[in-house]
Amino acid sequence: MVYPFDGFQLFAINGYGVKVVDITLLLLYIVFFYYLIKNQKRAIISRNIVIQFSLIILISTLLSGFHPIIKGEGAAIIQFFKTISHFIFVYFFIFFCIFYEFKDNFWDKLIRVLLIYSIFVNIFGIYQVFARLYDLPLAWLPINNVSMAYRGVYDISDISQISIQFINLYRATSIFTEPSHYAVFLTTILVFLLTPIIQKHEPFIKNKVLNIIIFSLSFVALLATFSLTALLSVFIIVLGYLIFEFNNFFKKSILISISLLIVLILSDYVIKYFTETSPLELFYKRVEGVIGTISGTDKQISGESFKYRTTIIQTSFEIWEKSPIIGCGLGNFYLNQNKDINFAHDILTNALAEMGIVGAFAVLVFFISTFIVLLKLKHNLSMLKINNEDKRLLGVAFFLLLQIFSVNFFSSSFFVYANFWFFFGLIVFIINKIYTQNISEKNLIISFSNNTIESLFRFFNNRRL
Repeated sequence: MVYPFDGFQLFAINGYGVKVVDITLLLLYIVFFYYLIKNQKRAIISRNIVIQFSLIILISTLLSGFHPIIKGEGAAIIQFFKTISHFIFVYFFIFFCIFYEFKDNFWDKLIRVLLIYSIFVNIFGIYQVFARLYDLPLAWLPINNVSMAYRGVYDISDISQISIQFINLYRATSIFTEPSHYAVFLTTILVFLLTPIIQKHEPFIKNKVLNIIIFSLSFVALLATFSLTALLSVFIIVLGYLIFEFNNFFKKSILISISLLIVLILSDYVIKYFTETSPLELFYKRVEGVIGTISGTDKQISGESFKYRTTIIQTSFEIWEKSPIIGCGLGNFYLNQNKDINFAHDILTNALAEMGIVGAFAVLVFFISTFIVLLKLKHNLSMLKINNEDKRLLGVAFFLLLQIFSVNFFSSSFFVYANFWFFFGLIVFIINKIYTQNISEKNLIISFSNNTIESLFRFFNNRRL
């Protein structure tokens, strides 16, 4: 719940804005290691392919640093070490989720709180649509995170939330830095809300009225973000429901579709009444413009970013050609081009440019292996020793992966962001838990104890003597 505040720093260190999420993670890790050693805990890790490929991703990020080091590029070396340090910091969360002994229903309670939290986030996001039109208080939240200054291109004092105006409609951002990030949050909420219902599990929130409120506000807010990222994510998630939950989804799709249609028509009417702009019409023109750009007619509406994103992809391949095997170094995209592009907008070409074929392969296979493992567990659900809560969490993890895939492969790369590894932490947690409970012969046990630490100290002291 703290990652949405990326635009707001507590303090800065060497050009990096330290955020609430950073402090939260640091405290979490400190308590975590103390907990492991103090209580002499044993961590059980299943030797499944998902965890193995997550380690290959880590290796590929480290290998990418050889390019700037061999070239002797001072700025690139510094940037690599800054980025790799942050990456390892957020990446380690998946191992925290493996090693830590969570109490029963911990993830259920966390998701439940997140769903309720979304109500307040969405009310504020919807309010902003009108606040920006009529210049009301809190229409724009100032950004103070120096990391958002795009490496010296802008003065941080001039930066506020990013929201391009389409006719009279300013896109909603709520507490996020930009509409697309807000849209990612909203599609995640919809996965948590709808998946248990479609799979005939008990929803995270039992109160039907509260679920309807969360559902309605989330879709209204999605409309207000006016985001193609949201449109694509919803399409892929619904497609996933149709393919993998056809019988359950088909029965509920009519009710969901009617509810959605009512919410969208009413929301569009209200927004059009006050702004003289129909979001649904804008969506149609925006999609038509994207299709036109692909076909070569170039009918983009003002403010569309699709053509710019194609330029970024082309630039990614140009950077990749400089170091095709291990890449130019994690975080060094912006130092290897001259088009004022700071980073790639999809995870695959970003990995290709910064980590080469090795990194791109690791990222791609990490997603594929996770998908296959979740699908296999889902199909063999009746044969597994697993309680109802974990069945629900497994179902959510599968469709959460589809959402992460749709965002990162087609819109934005969150590879070095905390929220990417937060969600993968949940996915890896449930995979590891099911594997350790059902395939015990493939488990790896790691012990943490005071004696182990003392032995290490004695070893190094003896080596110095």
